[in-house]
Amino acid sequence: MLINNIRPRIIFLIKPVLCIVFLASWATAGAQQADSLAGFLKEAALNNPGLKAKYSGYLAALEKVPQAGALPDPEVQFSFFITPMELVGGNQVADIRLMQMSPWFGTLRAAKDEASKMALARFEEMNSAKNELFLQVKSSWYQVYRTKKVIVVTEKNLALLRSLERMALIRFKAAGISSSGGTGGTSSGMETAQKTGNSGMAGGNMGSTSARSGGKSAGMPNSSDASMGSSNQGGLVNILRVQIEIGSLENRLALLKDQLITEKTRFNSYLNRKPDIEVFVSDSLMEATLPGSLALLADSIVNNPMIKMYEADRAANEAKIKMVTRMGYPMVGIGLNYSLIQKRPDATSMMNGQDMIMPMFTATLPIYRKKYNALRREAEFLRDASAESAQNVRNELTVNYQEVVQLYNDADRRVELFKRQASLAEKSITLLIASFSAAGTDFEEILRMQQQLLDYEFKQIEALVDRNVAIATLISIISSK
Repeated sequence: MLINNIRPRIIFLIKPVLCIVFLASWATAGAQQADSLAGFLKEAALNNPGLKAKYSGYLAALEKVPQAGALPDPEVQFSFFITPMELVGGNQVADIRLMQMSPWFGTLRAAKDEASKMALARFEEMNSAKNELFLQVKSSWYQVYRTKKVIVVTEKNLALLRSLERMALIRFKAAGISSSGGTGGTSSGMETAQKTGNSGMAGGNMGSTSARSGGKSAGMPNSSDASMGSSNQGGLVNILRVQIEIGSLENRLALLKDQLITEKTRFNSYLNRKPDIEVFVSDSLMEATLPGSLALLADSIVNNPMIKMYEADRAANEAKIKMVTRMGYPMVGIGLNYSLIQKRPDATSMMNGQDMIMPMFTATLPIYRKKYNALRREAEFLRDASAESAQNVRNELTVNYQEVVQLYNDADRRVELFKRQASLAEKSITLLIASFSAAGTDFEEILRMQQQLLDYEFKQIEALVDRNVAIATLISIISSK
């Protein structure tokens, strides 16, 4: 009983200290992340309008504590007789009455306890909003990093494809020079094909002469000419293939740059900044670490602010039940009545002209019980609803936690898998390029492997971001700060 009496006063007195501690927790949150992300989290905590609104709501709830514990205002009544009232001991001129009503003993204490618990519920609601905001900031920052990194990888692969295009052009021109006997310069593929066709027609007109001279048809190209023509066409196909890949990557790069603008705008909105402000990300993403083992983290779900908020609501309604019960008892009032008496010239009483002081006591009669019974049942239903809501949130968070753990494990495996796959694909491309430079073969395989390497690099970045987002989500589920 003594603890319940002292607790609301303590909460009210330590309010300034509590605010300072809360702001300090904002400033230190996310210390396990990169320095830039920690700075963004602090900026979001100080500037985000939604979080500031929750904080103001919490401060407003704190101000209800002294209101709930205050006595009703005293009543002062002044009566003045226009014509003095004749009494035995003089003439009564005026009455001054002072009355102070007070609820039944313990009612104000229960009311303060309810208000303090409601303020605690608003504090936990603010903590929940802070956790959600921090998760949004982290996820958005990771997405900005992902898009910027994918742009870098795309530009690198675009440069490599253009290098392959130059190599294919060089080999194509070299094949054109060889097919023209070294005298035609750098003929195009169409010119080479046209010359080959004209040669075939001329050979057809000289068919009889060729038959007499060697028995061979000059209308058909010899094996050397056919090989040169086939090689020349293959070189042209290689150029077209690599140009198709370049066009696809250029289109993807343009899309990524537009996507980056949107993601920067979203990130800046969480920090209440202008949409076009640049978002700094590090060159390499620091891998976030779990604050403990997964088994221990699962037991920390009870620290989630939403669960604590409903528990505080339940405690507030418990206090409300006590308050309503005492409201059904009489209110008592203690007062004082002071009467101003004038002397009467014809009065011989010893009390002639002496003012009168009269103590007073009053009490209400709460005989209409329906409203008090309804108030009590209302508080009981609200208490039960808060308890069930807390259990429902606990169940949902347990399922959500397990889903995020599954995503975390999957992302962790994918990070290692795609790191190995990208390394192997890069080695394969190096060998294939060396083979193409020497013999002019396997160009299609180079393009296929290059596309596979690009896909592995994208998936590796995506897996690393997914892993960090999963850790941030786990922290938001178990966080109580």
